[in-house]
Amino acid sequence: MAETVQIPSLDASQSIPAYVARPAGTAKAAVIVIPEIFGVNPGIRAKCDGWAARGFLAVAPDIFWRFAPGVELDPDMPEQLQQAFGYFQQYDPTDGVYDIEAAIHWIRRSEGVARVGCAGYCLGGWLAYMVAARTDIDASVGYYGVMIDQMLNESNAIAKPLRLH
Repeated sequence: MAETVQIPSLDASQSIPAYVARPAGTAKAAVIVIPEIFGVNPGIRAKCDGWAARGFLAVAPDIFWRFAPGVELDPDMPEQLQQAFGYFQQYDPTDGVYDIEAAIHWIRRSEGVARVGCAGYCLGGWLAYMVAARTDIDASVGYYGVMIDQMLNESNAIAKPLRLH
C-alpha cells in the first residue's frame, strides 16, 4: 500500500510531504529513499514500491517542499532538466538533513520501525553522506552522490555503516 503522508518537521511547526510504500506484513526495517534533483517522480516511487515488496517500509520525502512542493520532473525533458538544476541551486542541504532526521524520528516513533537506513541518488547520495555524519541513522548508501569530496572533513563523525557507489 502506498500513500502520501505529512511528516512533522523537527520543530513540529511544519509538515514535510512524503511518499510512503508499506510492506504487506510487518516491516523488516525502513529505508528513506532520498530523491535526485527531479523530486518524488515515478522512478523514485518505483524504488519505494520495490523496497516495500521486499518487506521494508519505504519513505521518500519531498526534498523541495519549501519552494517547489510536489514537483516531479523528467530528466529526459531538456526544459525540466534545466528546471531541476535551478532547484538544486536553491536547495539548502542542511535543511535536507533536518528533513531526513524528521523522517527518521517519524518512522521510529509513529511507525514503530526501529531500524532505519537510507538510499540516496545524486543530490540524495550527497544527503546520504551528510545524514551518516550528522544523525543516528542505522546505515546509509549513496549512489553517484555529488559534492561529497567537499565534506570529507565530516567523515570522522560517521559511526554507522556508509557505502558510496
